[in-house]
Amino acid sequence: MGKRASDGLGDADTDKGNGAGNRPDHVVVFVHGMGRALKGGTLQEWAQPLMLSLHDLSLDLAPDVPHPHLVITKANAVGDPPEVWAKVLRSCPDGRPDYLTVLMTEASWGRDFEPASAASTYSWALRTALRVYRRSLQLLRWNLYPGRRRAGITWLGARLRQLLLTSMAAFAGLFILLAVLVVLLLIIVLAWIPGPGRWAGKLVSLFADFLGDPQVWKRKPLQAAAMRQRVVDTLQRWDHGGGTQVTVVAHSQGAAIAGQVLFQNQARATNFVSVGSGLDLLGYAQWGGGTGEDPVMDWLVNPDRPRWINVWGKFDFVPAGPISTHTNGPLPVFGKLYARDSAGDGGPGPEEHPVYNRSGLIYDHIVYSSNRVEVLDPLARLILDPPTDPHGLALRGLDGDRRLRPHRVMVKSLGVTRLLSVLTSALSAPAALTWLGSQEWARNLVQCGPPGAGEDPWWSSWLCSGPSYHWGHWQNWGVLAVTTAAFAALLIGLLNGPVWGVLHNRLQRMRKPSFRQSSDPSRNPPANPWWYVTWYLLIVTTVAVAVPFMLAWPDLPWVLVVVLVVALWALSFTRTSISGLPARTDAQTQSLAEPAQQPAPDRLEPKEQDPGLPEPLPAVVHASRQQDGAAGSADHLGKPAG
Repeated sequence: MGKRASDGLGDADTDKGNGAGNRPDHVVVFVHGMGRALKGGTLQEWAQPLMLSLHDLSLDLAPDVPHPHLVITKANAVGDPPEVWAKVLRSCPDGRPDYLTVLMTEASWGRDFEPASAASTYSWALRTALRVYRRSLQLLRWNLYPGRRRAGITWLGARLRQLLLTSMAAFAGLFILLAVLVVLLLIIVLAWIPGPGRWAGKLVSLFADFLGDPQVWKRKPLQAAAMRQRVVDTLQRWDHGGGTQVTVVAHSQGAAIAGQVLFQNQARATNFVSVGSGLDLLGYAQWGGGTGEDPVMDWLVNPDRPRWINVWGKFDFVPAGPISTHTNGPLPVFGKLYARDSAGDGGPGPEEHPVYNRSGLIYDHIVYSSNRVEVLDPLARLILDPPTDPHGLALRGLDGDRRLRPHRVMVKSLGVTRLLSVLTSALSAPAALTWLGSQEWARNLVQCGPPGAGEDPWWSSWLCSGPSYHWGHWQNWGVLAVTTAAFAALLIGLLNGPVWGVLHNRLQRMRKPSFRQSSDPSRNPPANPWWYVTWYLLIVTTVAVAVPFMLAWPDLPWVLVVVLVVALWALSFTRTSISGLPARTDAQTQSLAEPAQQPAPDRLEPKEQDPGLPEPLPAVVHASRQQDGAAGSADHLGKPAG
């Protein structure tokens, strides 16, 4: 589908009644994920940074021209529907500006149904928790993948690290999961008791608002249909007439909703960009009109299928990695992403893009709209400079982007900062408590009695009880653990919050801002992005390592500290070269997929077969071959096929 060229800025307007209005060249529809969403909130969350990426890309495509590179011609952030019209300069042949008219809007489904009850939401969460736990462990195991088996100490060390960290995460994750489920159950029970029910009810409402949406999607077909209808109504305004292209950007549960709409032909789009997709975890809703239950298979056999681009954070527990057919499973795709020289293509599936968000299971899921380097800038290029190779990657980063590896190193360093903060806090907690207990102002503040008199209040005995604290004394474990948690939370909140945020935002910039412009092409280009990585590492090392050890452990050999810190920081620079995997939709894959989607033979009408095509293989043969291929790929990688 071509794009209509615009010769000037003009007025952007939508169709009014039956009259002819200007149609956009490209429509971008944002679909939010689980949880309550304010009207226009999803549009503002995504459109503002995306327009900045479009503006900077336009400056690269059409430099040194007297025409504005991006103009917002209409904006209605809280209208029905909320939308923004913009014209983006893509070229200027012979001094004549060629503008692309882009309409950005949202399909907000969050207020189209009654929220689920806390009890039903807890029941659904209880049934889903174990599956999420297993998928998260699989994702972590692949993120620590040591590479194909090699004879050498380096590979063995990486393999041991994978086993050790995965085992620790499995134990800690199971403990945390059980604790969370128990605490949630207690809070739900407390909500029914007068008195404590006032504050417990607020927590229960937050829980039901966030996790109630997936429960409604799976168990309430009527409400699920209302969710889909919101997406259908938004997309049907643009029927591909006049060369209008449509890109759907759907997050989390929104990807499950939009996926069912697009794959079962309830609406059409040019591009379907699923970010942090919940499609594999949640699947389809009931009674949606289609007969299939496999989203990838439905997408493959759909003659009007969109270009599907699946973007997932490397630690996002909701998508938990790539997606494929139910028969193929994700393991072969994981293997192809992490070992490109392995046999096969990974099996059928969409274009896959693992990205670096925040190196956190939960935080990774909610910050896609802040990832300019790997999400927003490639999305802007998909809109303004679409790909010409149908077999290559559609979501492409900027050519020669010098920000990519520094961005990934800085994201990986977040995990190292968390580890360093916990270690130094645990080692510094005894000395910190000992010093605090020796200060007269602190003892007076908590009303300690005379030393050794045994007259300390029960609620402050943790500080008044003794002259020193040691991890070797089990009586001190409680107060030391609380102190460690408090210190670590303070360090992580400071270093991974404002410090990292300010430096990373500067790293992501393509151009410096000025007093009047958020991206000023007249100013000198930003500094080398590695400078921001260096500053972050220096600040973390100083605040989280040097200062605590100088105060709490002055006699500790500094050689050990330096070796430990350097070894941990070195992990941030390793294995940052992962790249996207093109969609696998070749003719052989489709011919194998089609029989599995056909009705039973006794319900088919007689149909002549094209003599030029090979006879289709039975679905059972397809399944066995896919399983054999998955096992072979896994064995080739040194991984179990299950």
